[in-house]
Amino acid sequence: MATIEAPIPTTRERVRPEWLENIGGQLLALVAALVIALLLGSFIILAYGESPAVVYGAILRFSFGSKDGFGYVISIATPLIFSALAVAVCFKGGMFNIGVEGQYLVGMVVAAWAALKLDFLPGPLLMWVTILFGMLGAVAFALVPAVLKVKTGAHEVVTTIMMNGIAISLVAWAINGPLHFTQKLGAFNINLRTDPFNANARIPDLGHRFGVPESAHLSWLFPMALVTAAIVWFVLKRMRLGYEARAVGASAGSAQAGGISIGSVQIELFILSGALAGLVGMQQLLADKGYLPVQYEAALGFTGIAVAFLGQNSPLGIVLAAILWGVLARGETAVQIDTNVPREFVIILQGILIISVVVTYQLAQRRLLARQLRKAAAVEELGDSAAVEDVEGLAKEDR
Repeated sequence: MATIEAPIPTTRERVRPEWLENIGGQLLALVAALVIALLLGSFIILAYGESPAVVYGAILRFSFGSKDGFGYVISIATPLIFSALAVAVCFKGGMFNIGVEGQYLVGMVVAAWAALKLDFLPGPLLMWVTILFGMLGAVAFALVPAVLKVKTGAHEVVTTIMMNGIAISLVAWAINGPLHFTQKLGAFNINLRTDPFNANARIPDLGHRFGVPESAHLSWLFPMALVTAAIVWFVLKRMRLGYEARAVGASAGSAQAGGISIGSVQIELFILSGALAGLVGMQQLLADKGYLPVQYEAALGFTGIAVAFLGQNSPLGIVLAAILWGVLARGETAVQIDTNVPREFVIILQGILIISVVVTYQLAQRRLLARQLRKAAAVEELGDSAAVEDVEGLAKEDR
């Protein structure tokens, strides 16, 4: 008797639907969370006696109504992509790196030293060496809590928070000590900055190619951020380190039983996270200021945590979330100029958005898991049915 065999799905059939479900589900969840946040924000706007259409229209107009507005959005998003990627890398391994803030500050100090002391290097080589030194400085600072965690069991949240304060003091010491100014620069308060960097150390402007004014500081760092996000995705999804990181993050005990060295994975993840953190400050250091001021832009590491949550620690989601955060940051100016709503509304909207994303993603993941379980049950049931028919056919042949 001919048996009924369940068709074996091809590799494309097995992988592609799951890939589409994951990416499509992430985008749908992000859009749904944004809609929920905008609806809740509308009630707050109405409480101030303003029209939601006017407020949201002002935010969109300031962000996308002109080339310079869009340039500012991308410039704001660029360091946040690096920062969120640094947070996401450690999170994949079950660790919470709160120290991206301090790591990028140390990276800026080391990069500033390289730009000033190695200015004899020719052409764009100085720029790349400066960026490399910034990454190495951040990696060295990130290794301290990593080693403490592996060797002593000290929790990375506590150690990285403590080291953020050390990093702030290191910046102040560097600007007032070995990197203290030696040249006068116009009307600037020369006691609160380093000397200006050589032009070869600066990252070239990209905005002028698209009609964006130089004041937006849209540089080649944005394409670099996109490439970095793709590399991080490849490392986490296609390389051994990514597999081991996911295994350790899911169950450290099971990973260790499977032969994975937990300490080695944690050290490697902190190294990668520190290297990404070292790129966070390059936007303001090499594309914007051209020197290290004492009034540097702070809190980019903490904002990166929020962006990583918005993007659900996915490189693609992080890029989209960083751009969205740039739109909201740009919107602070819009609501102050065109409406009577205070700028704090944008901060409230950011908080609502994070909560909406967390809730929406959890619901989406539960639905996707339930669908996958139903598919697995259907396949198992089909296999059992085919096996029963095979047994019955053999029995009839024996008779």
